Amino acid sequence: MEFKTHDDKKAYVQDVFSHIAKHYDIMNTLLSFNQDARWRRFAIEQLKLTENMRLADIACGTCMLTKTALEVIPSLYVEGLDFSPEMLAVGQNRLEKEGYTDRVTLTQGDAMDLPYESHSFDGAVSGFALRNVPSIEQTIREMKRVVKPGGKVVTLELAKPTMFGFKQAYYLYFEKILPVLGKLSHDQSSYAWLPESLRRYVGQEGVLQIFKDVGLEDAKYFELTGGIVAVHVGTVPEA
Repeated sequence: MEFKTHDDKKAYVQDVFSHIAKHYDIMNTLLSFNQDARWRRFAIEQLKLTENMRLADIACGTCMLTKTALEVIPSLYVEGLDFSPEMLAVGQNRLEKEGYTDRVTLTQGDAMDLPYESHSFDGAVSGFALRNVPSIEQTIREMKRVVKPGGKVVTLELAKPTMFGFKQAYYLYFEKILPVLGKLSHDQSSYAWLPESLRRYVGQEGVLQIFKDVGLEDAKYFELTGGIVAVHVGTVPEA
C-alpha cells in the first residue's frame, strides 16, 4: 500500500483503528505475550513525574498509558488526545470504571497539531503511535513544544530487534503468523497494517536521531524484551 499524502495515511490508519478499537487491548496483550503492562510502566517511570503534575498522553488510544500513569501517581492530571473517536470511547469507558474521570480530559485531535499551549505540561508520552502518524518528526516536535523546560518527552513503540534469535522469531511472527490470525479473525486489513507499518518504520536509531534533530537533550532509548520495543526519552532544554 502506498500513500500519496499525509492525509491519505491519516484516513487509512483512522479507519483501521475504528475497526479494532473494541479488541485493541486484548490484541496488544496477546501480541506482546503479556509484556505490554511492564512496557507501559517502564515508559511512565522515565517521565520522572511527581505529585499533582500535568501529563499529555498523545495518541492515547484506549487510555492504557493514562491508566498506568494514574496507578503510579494518582494525583496526576492527564490530558489524553487521539484522532479515533472509537478508541477514545473505549478509553472513556475504562476511565469511568476505574474512577479516574475527574483526573483526565480526553480530546479528539491531531498529534501533529496539538490544541495545547506551549510549555503547559510537565511531561508528554505516547504509546505505539509513531508508526501510525504521517510525520514522526512533527509529532515529536509538537510533544516537545507543549512540555515545560526540563520536562521529559517519552515514546514507547515497537522496535526492530537486532539480538540473534529475537530478530528471527520477531519477523517470522509478523510476516508469517500474523497474516494467518488476520484471516481467522476476518479482519485482514487491520492485521495487515501492523507488519506494514513496522516495515515502513524508521526504527529505534531513526527515532533517536529525530529526538536530537528537534532539539531534545540527553536523548536516548532503552530496548526491552530483546529489542521487541524501545522507549525513547528526551529532555526539553531549559530556556
